[in-house]
Amino acid sequence: MATDWLSSKEAARRLGVSAATLYAYVSRGLLRSEGTDGQRERRYRADDVARLKRRRDVGRKAESIAANALDFGTPVLESSLTLIENGRLFYRGQEATRLARNSSLEQVAQLLWDCDDRPFAARNLPPLSAALRSAWQAASALPPVDACLVLLPAAARWDHPSWVEDRTAMLETGARILRLLAAAVTGQPLSDRPIHEQVATAWNVPPEQATLIRAALVLSADHEFNASAFAARVVASTGANLYASTMAGLVAINGPRHGGLTRRVASLLADLRQVTDIDADLARRVRERIYIPGFGHQLYPDGDVRAVALFAMMRELVPGAAELAFAERVAAAVEQQIDRKPNVDFATVTLERVLGLPKDSALALFLLGRTVGWIAHAIEQAAHGALIRPRARYTGPRPGA
Repeated sequence: MATDWLSSKEAARRLGVSAATLYAYVSRGLLRSEGTDGQRERRYRADDVARLKRRRDVGRKAESIAANALDFGTPVLESSLTLIENGRLFYRGQEATRLARNSSLEQVAQLLWDCDDRPFAARNLPPLSAALRSAWQAASALPPVDACLVLLPAAARWDHPSWVEDRTAMLETGARILRLLAAAVTGQPLSDRPIHEQVATAWNVPPEQATLIRAALVLSADHEFNASAFAARVVASTGANLYASTMAGLVAINGPRHGGLTRRVASLLADLRQVTDIDADLARRVRERIYIPGFGHQLYPDGDVRAVALFAMMRELVPGAAELAFAERVAAAVEQQIDRKPNVDFATVTLERVLGLPKDSALALFLLGRTVGWIAHAIEQAAHGALIRPRARYTGPRPGA
């Protein structure tokens, strides 16, 4: 029987994919194609297309999921926490940029954790064991992420309720973890005060500017299935407690392609402060293909709304700040060079410089805010009760080859 063939345009239409994805299917062995005499156009077997469409419609096989599900921007799990749509960011249906203007991090935690304020009762602090005291001394000279990673295991060892598989117990554990990390970041004693007030006091930020700290925390609270949130969910899916999930998030956020990107932004701004011609220096970086961190985001083609919100609030509260003017000058020059707008990493580093905060404060704010999201994801994953275990698409040599 003759084989039916489809043009690339028709094959892509039937599968509902782009031409690039169609070619990727061929490279993965999911479709067969052949050239046509004298033409660049390739044609595709109709039965392959039909079979692949059935697999996609009914439920893709494990190997297909492993190949496709973890691509950037492709949903891999259901979640009711955060929506990024049409260039806007929502926490459980409420716009994050509005929450940043009038809500504390604890209030956003109540929203994302779907609870009232009871987990944040004044008495709910981590037990100050001998192990935690020793860890506190060891962590005192470490950068924020490292200090948190030292303190969390010490606190978890004696926080026995953290192993109770009960929603109320988990919520209370989440609040204790958040307060522990606030103390780790600020170097101050454990406290039940709002996180932004603790941070502002420790870093000598005037009360009228503490609103900026609060906004940065809220805008960092969650961002759907980013690398650190996914890491936290994977650990939570094994049945580990919230301390373990939070440690997974912390390890992931420290990488230079995630939260650690703030260090690269800080280095960029410090370097540009030393040059006489910002435009010429940036043009050289572009010409030499040197990465310019802190600009562009795949989920916000028209500009990162978190950065927009933070810059707007800085203009309102510290309008004459020299560092703000400098950052906006850099942002305009970068946009002219590479047509990308500032993202939240650039905005939080700008905030660090505008308020004169300690080194690595941008990352510290990011990790404190994102802790709320990691805990929300871990709680949601625990409720699902399923182990996250993708399959691999093997690409190595076959046995006996």
